[in-house]
Amino acid sequence: MIIVAGNTTSDDFAPAANDHGFVYAVDFNGNWVWGKFYYNQSYAVQTISGCQLDARNRLIVYGMCNSMPVVLDLDPLTGNVG
Repeated sequence: MIIVAGNTTSDDFAPAANDHGFVYAVDFNGNWVWGKFYYNQSYAVQTISGCQLDARNRLIVYGMCNSMPVVLDLDPLTGNVG
């Protein structure tokens, strides 16, 4: 799988025109697997600046939300938190 993370302000890609960090995955044939935006209660994760697989094969994502740093622990097969 190829995992891509980034930021967008596009109102036709993100839920709104304000900053949203996103992560998505495609398989090696280019087929969409999953894609998500993340929120901490009512605040969007505004930026995603990096990600890596940890020793447990969990996807660890680093970003900013409401001017505070966030670390997300994601299942790389589904993009679900936790």
